[in-house]
Amino acid sequence: MPAPRERAVCTLVPETTYRTTDPASPVRVCVIDLGTNSFHAIIVDAHPNGSYQVVDRLKEMVRLGADGLDANRLPDNAMDRGMKALKRIKLLAEGWDTREYLSYATSAIREARNGGAFIQRAREELGLRIRTIRGEREAQLIFQGVSRTEDFAEPSLLVDIGGGSVEFIVVDNDTDVYSASLKLGAARMTERFVTTDPLSEDDQARMRAHFKAELAGVFDACREHGVTTIVGSSGTMKSLLRAAKTQRGDETTAPFQQNFPVAEVRHALRWVMQAPAEEREAHPAIEPRRVDQIGAGAVLLDTLCAGLPSVQSVRVSRNALREGMVAHFIATNYTRLQQMASFRDPRRRSVHEIAYRFHWEEAHAQHVAATATFLFDLCRPLYDGPASDAELLEYAALLHDVGYLVTHDEHHEHSHYLIEHADLQGFQSHEVSIMALAARYHRGPFPAPSDDAFGVLSPERQQRVRQLAGLLRVAEGLDRGHFQNVIALRARLVDAALHLFLATKGDPQLEVWSAKEEGRLFEKAFDRTLHVAPTEIPAHDQNGTAPVPAETREQVPR
Repeated sequence: MPAPRERAVCTLVPETTYRTTDPASPVRVCVIDLGTNSFHAIIVDAHPNGSYQVVDRLKEMVRLGADGLDANRLPDNAMDRGMKALKRIKLLAEGWDTREYLSYATSAIREARNGGAFIQRAREELGLRIRTIRGEREAQLIFQGVSRTEDFAEPSLLVDIGGGSVEFIVVDNDTDVYSASLKLGAARMTERFVTTDPLSEDDQARMRAHFKAELAGVFDACREHGVTTIVGSSGTMKSLLRAAKTQRGDETTAPFQQNFPVAEVRHALRWVMQAPAEEREAHPAIEPRRVDQIGAGAVLLDTLCAGLPSVQSVRVSRNALREGMVAHFIATNYTRLQQMASFRDPRRRSVHEIAYRFHWEEAHAQHVAATATFLFDLCRPLYDGPASDAELLEYAALLHDVGYLVTHDEHHEHSHYLIEHADLQGFQSHEVSIMALAARYHRGPFPAPSDDAFGVLSPERQQRVRQLAGLLRVAEGLDRGHFQNVIALRARLVDAALHLFLATKGDPQLEVWSAKEEGRLFEKAFDRTLHVAPTEIPAHDQNGTAPVPAETREQVPR
């Protein structure tokens, strides 16, 4: 080495040195509503201030519950349609660099005996975790989504007509005071009651009688709270009010933000119930795949209007369950969104997301990372890899203890597994392997060719892992007590040795001993002896300079 290299650093990290002052960065989330009739996906940028922006949407009319609702079984061809739809949604989301997915399954899947098989297929083939939600929870999420755009200034009944179930929420003073999820969905009622096209008087009468019996609790709650408005959500309600808008001669504006008088709505509903399939299909307000079920939805809404004479108007919301899922995600992840807000680089952001997810010990991890990267910079002339590996060492240091989530004694092995399988974004596979192995060998036996994951690496990458793990061990030793005792570090690299001098808040004995003990891999990988000793931070003179303490000058070879 032509000349000694000497560096000094303050290793006391008060909060974090890894954030930026850039504007807050959102988390891109794909929310999937797996309904009985259709799968809805919405891709949004969720911001830490509680807002979100829609990036893209996709709706697939899957008809998952076709001919299977009363049998409580998803037909094989319906499951195949569902998987194809999910694959298209996943492709769209990946194209938008989506970071997180939230998938909720409703009536058809939660009631089907083979619903679990569909969920397992989605997990195995696409890596999607689908959660089934109870009807009551579905109603809460619908209200959460609709209330972001609707002003419930007066007592209202929120109605979401799905394929398998219908959610009813009574809202009074902007609060959901009653909710129910009933098996009255358009697909289910069509399968059970509709025998003719157009709907016969007999089919309508049988359906109305069933609705009245099932809706007794809903009617009671509406009367108790003096409901005067029906607010709809979901595709069926949108189609029905588009039909009402068309009948009034309005072909241009959207049906949202409009109040439709009950008489006008019921006039349109009668047309829907009486029109044959070919007329319904030709109507611009009705989606082709909703043509056969729209009649059942019309009978339900007409039954509500007839049974609630206090209702004066009907309107429909843009939002539904999926927007409620977004709102719920933001509310339940508020702290994490705040933590992630300043990380704009996808690699760094991904590492910190994993760290927070696995409940890292942040102060210790940051201290070790700051120390390890300082040592890397000093030892760069001896390092047998690219300078960019400093980033991999930093990330390995930040994540080296995440295995504590599983167990203490073998946490280094679990850290290796978690990093390797955590779906870190922006990294090449060999970079993830190097990070995971550096974390794996921050304690325990030295890397050996007989170790499976280490042995498959090329000799050049094996040496990089040895050296990175060696630096990480020293840095870990310098915070052996996990209370950041070392507040400053001076290091000098010479031909035969690396000399470290520690300034500490308290007794340095533990850190000096541990760094020496953990330094053996460093000595082997870099062919340098490691010396560790305590020092003091000198007082500044009048010129603001900080001379090296006498004891330091005496111990550092020249």
